[in-house]
Amino acid sequence: MTSRKNAMLTSEDRRWLTGEKAYEGEHAKQQRYQRRRDIRERVYNSLLDFPILFEHLEADERRKLFGARDDGWQPIDEDRALADGVRDALAFLLYSTGVTALMDESTDCAPVPAEWLLTEALYRAGRTDGILVDTVDLEIDAVNLPRSSLLADLEAGNELSPREIRLLLESDEVDTRAIQEQLRAMLLEDGR
Repeated sequence: MTSRKNAMLTSEDRRWLTGEKAYEGEHAKQQRYQRRRDIRERVYNSLLDFPILFEHLEADERRKLFGARDDGWQPIDEDRALADGVRDALAFLLYSTGVTALMDESTDCAPVPAEWLLTEALYRAGRTDGILVDTVDLEIDAVNLPRSSLLADLEAGNELSPREIRLLLESDEVDTRAIQEQLRAMLLEDGR
C-alpha cells in the first residue's frame, strides 16, 4: 500500500501517515509541519484537477480507468482496491464538508456543504449524459452511538446489539482476522 507510485500522496507521505515512518530529533517538529503542509497542498491541487478530468478526459480513458465493459457497466467491485479508494474518497470529501451534521438528529443544522456538493454533483453527472436531474432527496437514517458508552457496556458485560457490534468492528482497534477466526470456529468447525 505504501510502495505504490507517487500520486496525490508520495510514498513517504503514505509511510508517515500510516505510522511506518516517524520524524525524530532536533528538526522533527518542522519536518512534521512541512509534511502536513505538503500533503494539504497536493490534496487541494488534486481536487482542483477534477474539473479538468471531468470535462476533458476522454470517455474511453475513463472507461479504462474504471474497467468498464462494452455495455457500459462499471464492474468496480471486481477491483477491490479501486472500489475501496472510491468509497473512501467519497467518505473523505463528504465527511470533510460536514455530512455528519446531517446524520445527527440532536442538532438542528443549517444546510451543510456536503449536501449541496452531492446534489450539484448528481445534477452535473446527469447533464453529461443529457439527463435532467429534477430533484435530489437525501435521506439518512443514522443513530449516534458514542464509542465510549459502547466500551463501558462491553466492560460491564451488557449485551450489545448487532449495530453496536458493527460499530466496534469497524474501529481500527479491532483485529478483524481474529474475529473471523472466532466466527469460523463457532459456525463452521462445530459441524453446523
